Amino acid sequence: MKTRLEKHIVCADCHSVGITYNDCRCTYQNDYPTIELEFEVCECCDNILNDGQCANTPFNDEQFKKK
Repeated sequence: MKTRLEKHIVCADCHSVGITYNDCRCTYQNDYPTIELEFEVCECCDNILNDGQCANTPFNDEQFKKK
């Protein structure tokens, strides 16, 4: 399976791409902290892999250090 990395700006707490978690503040607040993270995406279907978990990349490691 061919994959690519895509960057998304997501909630800094739940790191969710397109899924709203009922217990996260991004569900209830319009202005919440965000973070840009890389996610692994399937080249064929454009779905985010690994159950929506961010990829294990040096870029993400740096982003978490800034947080």
